[in-house]
Amino acid sequence: MTNQLPGTRAPVNAPPHNPKTTRRLLRKLAIWLLILVGLPYLLYKLNFPTYNWGQKTTVTVMTPAGERSGSAVVRVRWADTPDILPDAPTFQSDVRGEATVVDLGKGRYLFALISGAEQRGIAVFGDGRSYWLEQIKTVAASRGETREIPPTHRPLMVTFADINDPASVQRVDPDDLAASFGPGYALSSITLAITGEPVSRGRVEAVLGWLDEYPEPKLGPATGQTTNIPFNRRVAHGDFIRR
Repeated sequence: MTNQLPGTRAPVNAPPHNPKTTRRLLRKLAIWLLILVGLPYLLYKLNFPTYNWGQKTTVTVMTPAGERSGSAVVRVRWADTPDILPDAPTFQSDVRGEATVVDLGKGRYLFALISGAEQRGIAVFGDGRSYWLEQIKTVAASRGETREIPPTHRPLMVTFADINDPASVQRVDPDDLAASFGPGYALSSITLAITGEPVSRGRVEAVLGWLDEYPEPKLGPATGQTTNIPFNRRVAHGDFIRR
């Protein structure tokens, strides 16, 4: 017999906790979250896809001691975006990787920089006439192909008079390597391949031990007034490495 105060109810025993019921509720909640979040994301990606591929740049140089070559793979990404503002670009791109390094011997190195890699792939593998998205699709579908880079789309090439001095960076004319390195040096070929190979790492840092993390600062004279680099612009760290 229980002592119950007048005007009060007898305590009601709560039903026992059922773990299966809790799991079912959590499962339903997860499904609804997936629908509410995942479905809009899926629709967005279907309407505004992203394309990416590996670009392998290989530079081969004839030297007095024979041919020397170097190659590097960068990852290029192009993303279609909503046309929200009239002047905003409808495609956005980025590049991850590092410059191509050619060890010419005797402490001299030739660097083919990664600047402009996004447009270079489209210039080499696209037809130059189709809508921009169609050309991007063409490049993405060209995996396994290798082509010579035409002179108008070659990457900027530089060297260092003193590999330990960032300010000694000099532009290299790909049609006249002898002017930078001496007699017997000439460009044999420079090719671009669309590949699934992993992005290159560590080759630039092994040569340019003083290079800091991307982005910036810039190399060259503090004033930026140098005739060795086109358009009087200084070469930036991001021209060598982007992670």
